[in-house]
Amino acid sequence: MKEQLLYQIIPLLITFVIGVLVVIIKAIGEALVALIQTKKDEVIHKILQGKHEQEIETALEVWNIVDEHFRVSKVIGDTIQLKMDMFNDLLLKRIPGLKQEDIDHLRQAIAGEVNKGKQALESPADVIKIDIQNEVSKVDQELIKKMHNQIPPEVTV
Repeated sequence: MKEQLLYQIIPLLITFVIGVLVVIIKAIGEALVALIQTKKDEVIHKILQGKHEQEIETALEVWNIVDEHFRVSKVIGDTIQLKMDMFNDLLLKRIPGLKQEDIDHLRQAIAGEVNKGKQALESPADVIKIDIQNEVSKVDQELIKKMHNQIPPEVTV
């Protein structure tokens, strides 16, 4: 009788233990999958962030090259477009595979950093106006010096 009872209970106990183990293993497996996915996302984020930082650094180097190339030029007309074209070309040579949208984004990011704190000019006419004002100021100072040198020493103002 006891044997018959044991033969009926043992398979039920084994099935119960296996069921519990399956539930535990499944829960541990799901937690491990979630952990691995989280770690994978972190690594991908770090790689992309490092890539973006490298792109920003390269774009800044290219910006400086372009800026130095056009630094001595006083012609304003097509200079801005020429600078943009040169920036695009050099950046594509250094980071092949960038889309125009990426290049524009990098250029704007670098321009924002470089021009931070600088006063914006309204138009090329403003630059010419400032140059003319500087020239007029220089001429005025020279005229004042000449007039001052022509006044006889006996006359005091």
